[in-house]
Amino acid sequence: MSYDRAFATTWQLLLDAICTLMGLGADRDPPVVLSSLPDLPYPVKGRAPLSFIQGPPGRNIALAIGLRAALPKAPLILIMNADSVTLGTNHLIHAARRNIGMTLLLLRSEVTATADGDALDRMRWGLPAYQQIIETAPTPLDWVSALGAAFVGRASLRDPDHLAVLIHEAVEASGFSVIGVTAGADLQLGVLSRTEWPEYFTAYREWARPFQQVGKTVLGKGKSGLHKSSRNVPRCEVRIAGFGGQGVKLAGTVLSEAAGLHEGLWATQRGDYGSATRGGPSMVDVVIGSDPITYAGADHPDVLVVLSRGAAQRYASAMKPNARLVADPGEVGALPPGAIPVPVTALAREHTGKPIAAGMVSLGCVAALSEAISLESLRQSIAEHVPRGAVAKNLAAMEAGYAATRRALEGGAYA
Repeated sequence: MSYDRAFATTWQLLLDAICTLMGLGADRDPPVVLSSLPDLPYPVKGRAPLSFIQGPPGRNIALAIGLRAALPKAPLILIMNADSVTLGTNHLIHAARRNIGMTLLLLRSEVTATADGDALDRMRWGLPAYQQIIETAPTPLDWVSALGAAFVGRASLRDPDHLAVLIHEAVEASGFSVIGVTAGADLQLGVLSRTEWPEYFTAYREWARPFQQVGKTVLGKGKSGLHKSSRNVPRCEVRIAGFGGQGVKLAGTVLSEAAGLHEGLWATQRGDYGSATRGGPSMVDVVIGSDPITYAGADHPDVLVVLSRGAAQRYASAMKPNARLVADPGEVGALPPGAIPVPVTALAREHTGKPIAAGMVSLGCVAALSEAISLESLRQSIAEHVPRGAVAKNLAAMEAGYAATRRALEGGAYA
């Protein structure tokens, strides 16, 4: 260790503790760390790199639940401030009561109590007196203890060795574990509660075993059998962004299922949208590849389709070198450098009469620019998600997007 613990940052102390897990056994995968802290960890010299995901507290818990099903052996460690669980309380409660295997490190856990036992409100929201009486400060360690979490403890940053021991015990526990991390010295430290019962996903996998066959999984009536693709597809990040009412979220669902269910690839989908159902910003990320995907964000997309001026201004600068950018001139206005102009919304209106089919046109653009997905897989997925009477029009919109993109590539300096 090359730093003085007396002057160490919180990240230094946490990563020093977490990295001890990486040598616990040859059969254990390295930890995946999901953080909602605003700053990023530093590289740990002499250690294997950690898989690191940064995002909002509630979504990180939801993402970790999905990762537990996909990566049954990898330790999942979530890091967030104790008062930030108010942004993901339902996810926290569901993960705890279902005993889903992950370890949550709650920083500044003095939010749970003071020396005299009273709840401490660190958030300072300035609530009216009557509301303070009704809504007491959150006590997440009490919640998870009451919900029967597998392991609940509290450790001090002043004693990183004890923190590492508790993290080890929490990761080894079968189920949901929480460690409150405090800088205070007047709170009870150590193991606060234990509950012995099987992890939820262990039971789930046993239940699902009879439905599994060699080479494919039975997904239910009306769905294709999931098979492993014989193609080698490197990780491909796709982002479609515009505003509500353009069918962006549906396009993400169609694309991810086309890749996962019909191409036999790994695929994830993650979306974001504003408070307004229509007219507000809307974005969807789809990641596709032959290997398991541990991070669902398309932060540096290989293919980006922008359907509004705001989307172009926000996302065009984050693309990878040699990535492809499609922009709708009628909605974006001045095109970003290197953009491929495709009249997405005009094609949607031409073939369906509605701008909401812009998402379907965008799928054709993606297929024209990436070998990760085929037109036939998109056709099958569209037919499964669009009302029967609208399938033909939406297929025509998707294929028009494909044709327009190919024409733009052949006629411009984009190839």
